[in-house]
Amino acid sequence: MTIHWCGTGLSAIPGLRRLIAAGHPVTVWNRTVAKAQSVVGDVTSDIRAYDIAAIADVVGKGDVIVSMLPADQHVP
Repeated sequence: MTIHWCGTGLSAIPGLRRLIAAGHPVTVWNRTVAKAQSVVGDVTSDIRAYDIAAIADVVGKGDVIVSMLPADQHVP
């Protein structure tokens, strides 16, 4: 099971860092890879550019998607 975390705004950072620190497999998706690297790059290198089609390609059975995006950008 992989957690796909979408968005690294201020409210997302604490929970995201806790999951990664606890050893959960997390893929971080963010509109700007550089911004995500600046806030969680010290704890993970699995950071990708946010793209719904790319997420759909890699999400597997049992994976979890956490959306910390504005409502109009939630993953369908």
